Amino acid sequence: MTPVYFLAVPPRVARVEAGFPNDLPGPKISPDSKLYFLKIWWEKIVILFTLDSVKRAERYKVFAEKRAVEAKEMLLKGKTGLADKLKEVYTAYLNKAKDALNKAIQKAIDKGKKSLRQQLEKMVDDIVNKIKEGIKL
Repeated sequence: MTPVYFLAVPPRVARVEAGFPNDLPGPKISPDSKLYFLKIWWEKIVILFTLDSVKRAERYKVFAEKRAVEAKEMLLKGKTGLADKLKEVYTAYLNKAKDALNKAIQKAIDKGKKSLRQQLEKMVDDIVNKIKEGIKL
């Protein structure tokens, strides 16, 4: 008879692994890697299948923050051209987050949800401020 082994995983760990990772470091594929395009493809697939406008905006914001961290790393390595490109992607992601939130605000207006609208407008203001600040390099 073959023994059967069970792997006990605490519920807290299982929930973290099942959810989307919003941690900033992310996969250890840096922009100067030849496999970096896989990371970008994964992010695009995640965004494609995120149907809720608010969650899509949150994803864009997280990805933008990852690009900012990567840009700083590239500057430390002396790769300013790559850092500039990442800064442009950072701004583009924040603009897409703003657009997704504006879409969610319009839906909230159509449904008559005033408190949700105010909350989303606050998120838009936060993203607009990040766009104006840019990456502090």
